[in-house]
Amino acid sequence: MPAKSIAISFLLVLLISILNPVNADEIEDLETDILNCEGIESLEFDGLAANQSVSFQVGLGPRLPGSNASSALLDSFIENNTAWNWTLDIHPYLDTNLTNLHGIYTPESNETDLPVVILAAHYDSRDRAERDDDENRTDEPIPGANDGASGVAVLSELARIVPMLGLEHEVWILLTDAEDQGVVPEMLGAKAWAQDRTQEEIDSIHAFLLVDMIGDADLQINRVYPPKVGLSETDRLWDAVDGLASSLGLVKDVTACDGSLGIDIVNVNELDGVIDDHVPMLEVGIPAIDLIDIRFGPNATKWGGYWHTHEDTPDKVSAESLTHVGHILELGLRQGSWLKDENETLDEETDNKTKETTELSIIYPILAFTFIGASLITFGILHGSVRFKR
Repeated sequence: MPAKSIAISFLLVLLISILNPVNADEIEDLETDILNCEGIESLEFDGLAANQSVSFQVGLGPRLPGSNASSALLDSFIENNTAWNWTLDIHPYLDTNLTNLHGIYTPESNETDLPVVILAAHYDSRDRAERDDDENRTDEPIPGANDGASGVAVLSELARIVPMLGLEHEVWILLTDAEDQGVVPEMLGAKAWAQDRTQEEIDSIHAFLLVDMIGDADLQINRVYPPKVGLSETDRLWDAVDGLASSLGLVKDVTACDGSLGIDIVNVNELDGVIDDHVPMLEVGIPAIDLIDIRFGPNATKWGGYWHTHEDTPDKVSAESLTHVGHILELGLRQGSWLKDENETLDEETDNKTKETTELSIIYPILAFTFIGASLITFGILHGSVRFKR
């Protein structure tokens, strides 16, 4: 075989070996997932009570930033939950009508620097109904039963339950304001709250779990991006959602803990792109996910149906759907599903070292490839087998 052909063949083999490295450590054994049924029989979330909260909130009127209805809702939330050993504080922002509510439950413990799980929802209702069929009402505020009140209702019911769970970590509740205001919803409350966090607080937060628009009778929760698939900090949270939903019978054709065949409520294999209150958290380094149904109403398409119309009323909200979401969050708390594994930090360090080693294993062949290629080209030039175009 001519020297030129040998050189080209050698280069091709080397290039393929670089682009397709073989690493035995990357070949993992497939394991069958085993459902964790611990705590299911103890679930206390009351979907009917949560549904009553939806009607109460809508009955206050539009919960626009700075309005009497908004203030009344926060006062009611504080009054109803102070007895459950929550520390609840209202956080107004100067020169704006924006007010967040931040609640903290700390278990009786001698330990400090406890990990934190955050349950969040926006409590404002939209200031316009740009998708309404009646063009004469598109500038009027919507009732916001599903888009706003449903998330707050779930958190209100969970606030009653959390102190009874014997947790060894803190739980924070965050009600954000001004998520749904303006031509394009701006998430002003979430942005303000995220920007106020210290690095120490950010490091202590193991999960930020946002619930929004989760009262639709035809509930369908898919995985939301951002965050992107493959981000370990949030992959673990979506994996937890999948496992919890499977145990509860909320994943299609998966046998639940009670032996029944699961229904199609949660599907983490389908992706929906959503910019919501979880995004400002991701931007500051908080692991955050969004549980949301963006198809509101029978046979609704993405961002369709009753969404941002005057049809977003309490009669469209299902106590059963609120229960499904409430059970996922409650069971996750009971099982510790939202917490990082105690060995995760060590695993992350190992992963970083492995990544560095992998990068070096790629760089070295590339350097060798470059050297050999340059040598072969020089050889070719000297022997007339390679010419540059003039």
